[in-house]
Amino acid sequence: MTERSEFGAAFEAFRGLSYPDYPRTEELRDWNSFLLELDGHIAGYASRVHDGRLGAREVPELDSLVLEVASLRRDLEEIHPEHDEDAGLVTEYRVYTTALERLVQELASLARHEGEPPKR
Repeated sequence: MTERSEFGAAFEAFRGLSYPDYPRTEELRDWNSFLLELDGHIAGYASRVHDGRLGAREVPELDSLVLEVASLRRDLEEIHPEHDEDAGLVTEYRVYTTALERLVQELASLARHEGEPPKR
């Protein structure tokens, strides 16, 4: 697969997910606020790159976004909610965050390869 098709597959997989419900516990709500911010930022740029309105290399601070999503995913592993409803949400958030992480990694990979001469 090319970088563009891998990015496209990651984008479509991410776009096919629903955002998880709002959590009840304060710790998970705080975590969710960071996810919402990153989600909107990354999804907005990714959709513009996917539609061809923006080059991946034009996404500002892309390497920082990759690190922030990885950190957010690690932080989620430290959350152990007491309510069954939020425990189920943690699983949904794991799936969602994994898809977001894949999307931003593929976006970064695409950015690294933009402007390189085609392989022969």
